[in-house]
Amino acid sequence: MININLSFPLPPPWENQPFKINQVGSINFLVGPNGSGKSRFASALFKNLKSQPGDARLLETDRLQGMEQSAATEGLFGRYFTQGFSKQQFGHLKQAGEAGSGIDTIVILEERMDLRIQIQATLSHLFDREITLEWDSGNLIPTVARSGGGASYRLDREECHGIKELLVLLTHLYDDKYSYLIIDEPELNLHPQYQAFFMQEVRKLAGDPSTDSKKKIIFLITHSPFILDFRSEDDLKSVISFSLDYSVPKQVANLNLDTPHKPFSLTQRLNAHHKQLFFSDNPIFVEGVLDARLVEAIQEARGISVAGAGSCIIDAGGAEEVNQYLKLCKGLGKNAHFLYDLDSLFSRNLRACIRDDESIQSFLASAGLGSDFAKYCGELDRKLTCLIDQLLTVSLPKELIRLDEFLKGLGNRQQWNKEQWAKARTAVMTAISQYKEDVASVSKEDVADIEGRLSQIVAALKEKNIHLLPGGTIERYLPRYCGDDYELAEQTKRRAVEDEIQELSKPLTEEELSFRYDELYDAICNLPSKADVDINPVLRNYLSDYIHKLQRTIINNPDWNQDQIQNRLNTLEPSFTGVFSIGDFERKQKNEFNATIDITEMLGQEKRFIQVNHLTNAGMGDFEITSYEVTPKDTP
Repeated sequence: MININLSFPLPPPWENQPFKINQVGSINFLVGPNGSGKSRFASALFKNLKSQPGDARLLETDRLQGMEQSAATEGLFGRYFTQGFSKQQFGHLKQAGEAGSGIDTIVILEERMDLRIQIQATLSHLFDREITLEWDSGNLIPTVARSGGGASYRLDREECHGIKELLVLLTHLYDDKYSYLIIDEPELNLHPQYQAFFMQEVRKLAGDPSTDSKKKIIFLITHSPFILDFRSEDDLKSVISFSLDYSVPKQVANLNLDTPHKPFSLTQRLNAHHKQLFFSDNPIFVEGVLDARLVEAIQEARGISVAGAGSCIIDAGGAEEVNQYLKLCKGLGKNAHFLYDLDSLFSRNLRACIRDDESIQSFLASAGLGSDFAKYCGELDRKLTCLIDQLLTVSLPKELIRLDEFLKGLGNRQQWNKEQWAKARTAVMTAISQYKEDVASVSKEDVADIEGRLSQIVAALKEKNIHLLPGGTIERYLPRYCGDDYELAEQTKRRAVEDEIQELSKPLTEEELSFRYDELYDAICNLPSKADVDINPVLRNYLSDYIHKLQRTIINNPDWNQDQIQNRLNTLEPSFTGVFSIGDFERKQKNEFNATIDITEMLGQEKRFIQVNHLTNAGMGDFEITSYEVTPKDTP
């Protein structure tokens, strides 16, 4: 990390709240779902850095403006730079560059041969392109041709956006004039492969300009996981996170994620999928990829969109990994949700992560259970230990024979380590969830009290969006799971998940889903989600207008047939053509009629219809949208 003191008021809508950076990395990542907020922050940061030793350069998202005009727009918006870049305009182009545009790139390359050589060599190597800058009657014309021959063409007007993006980005990255470089969405127009290449180049130039004048401190505002190139803990700590509610951005370096005995470490395990957490205010974490697939399938069966809620499902790779993400999300102020198997409670990782959480303590206190979460969990451990000792010394009923085999298979009870005790307690709680009466029949312990304690812990954790499955592992809730309840096999779980996803492709009601998945379904219903897009409210507004026009056309033209009426409607509202059409039509006496209006398929909805007549009060919504699974003749 580099020591640098930046203190400046944030722009609206933060209402000039102060922001202070004590340390930055050589590469800093500005992330989060709030795009406009990050751009405003960048502008404020840029103004502050301009006053620092060294100078700063900003590249905004519209940096290609002036280099992207096409023949399709020239007739409407004019033909600027058609003849090239006039020498007389170089000063104005540089001013535009100082304000965030990339339009000065061509000028910089003309004036700096060292940069031109680097750019020409790089783009030739990557894309087999030869770039030249030619003067024609006082105008600088950038051209490009394929290496080895071929006609040349205008670089700024006719080359693809990706190459022009790299031209601008690399020119300003290689330019040693600036100590600070801020780039808003460097991933624009770049294939992931070239995003990765750009980040390789960034690493070569990023550093402390106070010790090496050829290095610069770089701020990248991004929505791309490929730009989040974390290679060290310092890289992770260089993240500045923004949220949708415009709370003051949070810098990971200020979160004190390390503990005295165990440094915080996620860097080596963060892949592109995991990095989604930085772009969502309410990510969902599960323990494995199969869990993620199942949760997503159940939400889709409910007609629920996870992405529509601005969320994402991330498989963290086990309970211990989830705890690391829990700590990070707490620090960043994200409304993250976590779905845990029961064993995470007894492995103690989860307890340690939330032990001092005030809301957990408050919940327990309000329920009359004390305020020490670890102590309350410890009491559950003690009662389970007594229960396990009893189960190991008595003859168990048929339903508990496999539990007995599992417990004895852990070895000599006197020599169990922490991991073995965690497995034993998880197994017994799993047995209680399935065979409570059988366990109670051979135990002196109050099994109902044990179950109640776990329920209170589950409820307390839910206060922190931690959804613990009291019945054991996630596969234990799957009707198609036919494996061992206590000793789980990955392949057996995989088959069960695949079978369940196949089952979920069939239409299932909320009641059927709830019955099928029980507590798992309840937990999933509490995850961030949003119902699929409902087009009906908007659709009904347009239908009301169409019905009015239909009724007026019929009244004003009593001799017209269905085709004539349809043609008039298509003329009155051409945009409705192809969306609404008259299906059945029957004239009656005077201006009375019966008709159906067909509605085309859209957003996954099958073709539907409404029935109307001369009395339909469209303004009051006096009509029902009906699927063609019910034919018009079947409707009243």
